[in-house]
Amino acid sequence: MKILFTRFPYESAHGGAESQTIALMSGLKARGHAVAFLGSCPTLLVLCQQYQIPYASLDIGLPPVSKQTVLTFLYRKKIMQQKLEAAFQEFQSHGLDAVCMLSLSEKILLTESVVESGVKVFWVEHDTVGKWLTHNPYFRLMRRLSKKVTTIGVSELSKKMYVKLGWDENRIIAIPNGIDPKRFAAGKREPKKDPTHFHVGCVARLADEKGVDLLIISMRDIPSVTLNIVGLGREQDALNRLVKKMDMEDRVTIEPRKGNMSAFYNSLDLLVLPSRRHDPFGLVVAEAMMLGIPVVVTEACGVASQLTHGKNAVVVKSNSAKALTEGISSLLNDAKYMQRIAKAGQQKALSDFTEDSMIDKYEELLKNS
Repeated sequence: MKILFTRFPYESAHGGAESQTIALMSGLKARGHAVAFLGSCPTLLVLCQQYQIPYASLDIGLPPVSKQTVLTFLYRKKIMQQKLEAAFQEFQSHGLDAVCMLSLSEKILLTESVVESGVKVFWVEHDTVGKWLTHNPYFRLMRRLSKKVTTIGVSELSKKMYVKLGWDENRIIAIPNGIDPKRFAAGKREPKKDPTHFHVGCVARLADEKGVDLLIISMRDIPSVTLNIVGLGREQDALNRLVKKMDMEDRVTIEPRKGNMSAFYNSLDLLVLPSRRHDPFGLVVAEAMMLGIPVVVTEACGVASQLTHGKNAVVVKSNSAKALTEGISSLLNDAKYMQRIAKAGQQKALSDFTEDSMIDKYEELLKNS
């Protein structure tokens, strides 16, 4: 098959959406499909060059996801649509079977043209469902256009949220994100800050919706535990002040990044993802599970909809420091329970959260839709 991926984001970083997209494109290419990329995403343009995937850079301006860009979109959209349609026609002239759209602009402006041409259209939804979508003046148009395409959510939770918003449940499918087990093979462990303490980890963007402040507060009632938070974001200063205010600087550390994530995961007794609002998947959870690290996740995490509480993970109520305290304590206070969760979680990750599993599902969908 000949498949075109498109992405024109509001902002770009080497995050989950970008890593999953390049993994999918390179995986499909390795299986003999002709894959190409069209867009303005700097990260994906660089990655396409590294993975030798054909690409075309096209600047159409920012998508209508903020007050300012929604207003300017009114007079920008005509030229944006012209650019998109011209680029699509160029790709189509070489043959095209499907287009996978990852951002809002092309979904609004290009979907009807592609559908009318007879090419299959797939909307891939990596983003959090928030006001940028539900309060967007183009939301009704999106809902109408969704009936002409197949929407792919990265978790059952995301799928349910789109169905609740009016998407046809027969035209939306959940395909979990996937990781390469070879990247997280058992290996070197980082030394613990205090070998006499349990070591809890969290890898998340430092933003309100991620609930990292709730995790810090939850540590107050769990003695003999150190917490290592890895992430960047606008809440970093506020979180540092919170740690100082709670007099936990000896137990809680915040650092921007780790050079070897596998070694970091291997140093943990458990990993927590404390998201307080919709988190489409939560790839770090699957990564830790792959290494046999038990996990505590909130029900707001998309990955939680693929897990079973008490069997392969501990799933707790979102937006509650108390629920996090109870969930973490349930593992730390019962070694056999923690071992069962870790073992079953690893089996689940190796079964359902690998890149091969993800690519299998996309390949089947692309062929049979």
